Amino acid sequence: MFEPLRDHIARIVPLTDEEFAQTVGFFAVRQLKKRQFLHQQGDVCRYESFVLKGCLKSYHTDEKGFDHVLRFSVEGWWAGDLASFLHLTPSTFSIEAIEPVTVLVIDKPTLQQLYEHVPKMETFFRILNENALIATSQRVINTLSIPARERYERFLASYPHLVHRIPLKDIASYLGITPVFLSKLRREMARP
Repeated sequence: MFEPLRDHIARIVPLTDEEFAQTVGFFAVRQLKKRQFLHQQGDVCRYESFVLKGCLKSYHTDEKGFDHVLRFSVEGWWAGDLASFLHLTPSTFSIEAIEPVTVLVIDKPTLQQLYEHVPKMETFFRILNENALIATSQRVINTLSIPARERYERFLASYPHLVHRIPLKDIASYLGITPVFLSKLRREMARP
């Protein structure tokens, strides 16, 4: 069950068998049903979560009730609101299961204990968060400067395994376009 986490960590920092055994002892397993929330906008994000199975979407609901998808998290990816988690402030977005999900969760006090027992994990999370910041910055630049069709083409090229798992309305929201416009793009791209 924990091999995906081990493989993920090993891409960033090497752990001995003993260090990894200690590390997994700090995580708890949590199951979510489809449409169940990992946390909701306005609540404090209590956990950093590693996805073992399933798909989550992180989204912000604006004052008019429109959802804006920020990211998806599938097997081998993390989900959480880092600002809320670190500062214990209300989250600016919700994280909801698109399909049944199994995650490994760790809360802030337990994460601090993990850092003390397995110092390499502090390095791991620092690098993980640096990479997430870089990816988020690039996504914002792409959303602001690249035409919608090219954003969709890049999404398809980068995440071909997600297209059939995620509702089109969520993909459209992630791309910053309407579902109607995404349908139009898909029809145009399907023509020979």
